[in-house]
Amino acid sequence: MNERIIKIYKAMYSDEACTKEYLKDYLEVSSIKTVENNIKEIEEIIYDIKLRKYRFKNLLPKYIPNEVFFNIFQGAIVNQLLKNDFLLLEKDITSMKTNEMLRVDELSNLAKKIITLSNAIKDNCILKVKYKKAGNDLEDKFIRVHTIFSTGFTYYAYITYDELNKDNVGKERTFAFNAIGDIEPVEYLTNVVFKREQKGNAYGSFKKDKFVLLNMNQYSANFFKREILFNNDAFEIIDEELDGESITVKMYYNEIFEVTKIIQQWMPQISIQNNSTIKDTVYSDIEKNLSKLLN
Repeated sequence: MNERIIKIYKAMYSDEACTKEYLKDYLEVSSIKTVENNIKEIEEIIYDIKLRKYRFKNLLPKYIPNEVFFNIFQGAIVNQLLKNDFLLLEKDITSMKTNEMLRVDELSNLAKKIITLSNAIKDNCILKVKYKKAGNDLEDKFIRVHTIFSTGFTYYAYITYDELNKDNVGKERTFAFNAIGDIEPVEYLTNVVFKREQKGNAYGSFKKDKFVLLNMNQYSANFFKREILFNNDAFEIIDEELDGESITVKMYYNEIFEVTKIIQQWMPQISIQNNSTIKDTVYSDIEKNLSKLLN
């Protein structure tokens, strides 16, 4: 493929709205007619009159530039040191002049789903997906996708149930990609933005006012530092003693179970600060769990 076509694909995968005017400037051509002629060479890109911009005919295109693929999936690397090493490739990938496109049909099903949902976010497209809750059959869900994130092993999407859904309209939740089946576009919307900057975990997005303060001793703190676990969005270091004997950490959570799990796993090296409103609940749950185990 020639360089201009590859450049068009990069624009189509970007966060920019690919209007004719934008592409004219982006491609550094003299007229919109030139843009239109270039696009005619790419059968899977169409001009959407309703959206007043170009979009892929299908949410899963036939090709993806190497550079775009790299940028989408580098987030799967959780370890920050390895991520920094991985980023050393970025300059080489960006400067490549040949073989700059990957065939999407050769990618894994997971990658195809991530690309599909990424394009749905950009183009504000309501989706109909088959989704399987644990222990249940596949169900049709109508969703608006806002954010895609990875824990390093599993990919998740933050979604809102659309008005077309049978129930829970407007409810936000997390979808695991390994539970998503068939995906169909339903409607492209205007005057709305699906994309959001959110941080969270498999239980949902974090709320600034939903956190607990943890006290870590030197043993647990050193482990978290060594394993680079503080790079996780769930943790924020608040205070650290000069002698390194203990640190105070703010832990964001969605379900109290998450707090119970970490205290239970690390007791007595990690404890909850005395002024926490959930301290009694968490410690009571741990006592019950221990009693069941001993019995």
